[in-house]
Amino acid sequence: MNTGMIPSKLPSNTVDEGLFKDLANVLSHYARERKSGKVVEYQQYATLKNKLQSLDVTIGNQSWDSVWKTVETYLDNSVKTAHPQYFNQLWAGQSEPALVGSIIEAIANTSMYTYEVAPVATIIENEMLNVFKNVFGFSEGEAQVTTGGSNSNYVALLLALHEKFPNLKQSGLQGLPPCAVFVSADAHYSMDKAAVMAGIGLDSLYKVPTDERGVMNVDELEKQIQTCKAQGRVPVSIIGTAGTTVRGAYDNFDALADVAGQYHCWLHVDGAWGGAVAFAGETRKFLKGFERADSMTWDAHKMLGVPLMCGVLFTRNTGCFDRVCNLGDTSYIFHDTEDRQDLGPYSLQCGRRVDMLKMWLEYVFYGEQGFKERIDNFMHLSNIAEQRIQSEPTLELQSERWINNICFRTKVSRSDDLNSFNKSVRERLHRQGNSFVNIAYLGDELTIRLIITNKDVTESDIQTFFDLWLDAAAELDGELIQCA
Repeated sequence: MNTGMIPSKLPSNTVDEGLFKDLANVLSHYARERKSGKVVEYQQYATLKNKLQSLDVTIGNQSWDSVWKTVETYLDNSVKTAHPQYFNQLWAGQSEPALVGSIIEAIANTSMYTYEVAPVATIIENEMLNVFKNVFGFSEGEAQVTTGGSNSNYVALLLALHEKFPNLKQSGLQGLPPCAVFVSADAHYSMDKAAVMAGIGLDSLYKVPTDERGVMNVDELEKQIQTCKAQGRVPVSIIGTAGTTVRGAYDNFDALADVAGQYHCWLHVDGAWGGAVAFAGETRKFLKGFERADSMTWDAHKMLGVPLMCGVLFTRNTGCFDRVCNLGDTSYIFHDTEDRQDLGPYSLQCGRRVDMLKMWLEYVFYGEQGFKERIDNFMHLSNIAEQRIQSEPTLELQSERWINNICFRTKVSRSDDLNSFNKSVRERLHRQGNSFVNIAYLGDELTIRLIITNKDVTESDIQTFFDLWLDAAAELDGELIQCA
């Protein structure tokens, strides 16, 4: 496919103004196309691999023609995540001020470990984190930037373990009693990974049943804690969720805090997805009690539309990151940490991108009021989607809607396997490139999980999605009749 995007050839091995002009042409062309046409030109893995391998480029020839041809092929065959029919993930699109920040951080190409190598970035990160600590109720504590929710949840578990076992940093896991960490049965799978990476193992991770709304059952939580204690296990942490991955449900954080206090557990809240309602109006009520948590995860690259990645981990008390992360001979890089100008010693990472520049530019442009309006609009659009489902006799909601996760499916009398039918409708839309939405499971039932988190999506786009869905479902249903 020739989109006319390949710029003029530059002299070999030259990086100058011409390069950036040609790059600007590439970006301008993609910007014009990224919200129109198909969401994706779907191809099988082998077909796409063959296309990439058959590109007319010569490896190592230092030709910019080869670079731009590869870039063109990459963009032509990638999913358009800014497309108004992309509803597949807990992130979509890119907010333009933050997109500028992402480009600038790549051009400047610094790292966040020391003030002397990242002076402006260090100040920006500290100031931005102070803003967020106030928004999320951790103004007296600490915060650090992470690569996202999985990384934040892992670090939070490390903080909990080091709080429970102060000698862990020196002696390790040897000789410690078996532990117990309690999560919702609907918690993100990063909790399983965290238990493995922290060395306590999956046997130490207890998944607490949820009710019909997707909320952790506090009575069952207490029963599991008491059972573990009777078996000689030490309760270490309770992990609640603010916006579960499928339903978007919120646990009862006041109740979890009461239990955590009773059993001397670290309370962590995974708000990577749903924590963003801290900026919202009516839906902020779902966070009631989360300010009592010892730590909290939040991802700005989800609902706020900051380009991937931009995660934050908050802690209630100070000194937690220092206890876990600041160790080893770092004299070759950290020269002046008395006033904590260098951020590296308090992070699990060493090299780290300047992700907060993206967030800072987004904040400068929109402010907290702009964030509120954006998230409130997501909830408005989600209500429109819910109303459309309720108005269609062949559609049904499968779970109560909390925020901007909408779980639904098509009902057809001629199919005795609704899971396969709905999956097939989804695959048909995906392969046609008309719309891209994801699937998940609620128990044994497959659900279509519609996520509305692109700031450029309109009411018309929502209606278009359901029109496309109903047409594809009717088409498939008709084929089933013919085959019967």
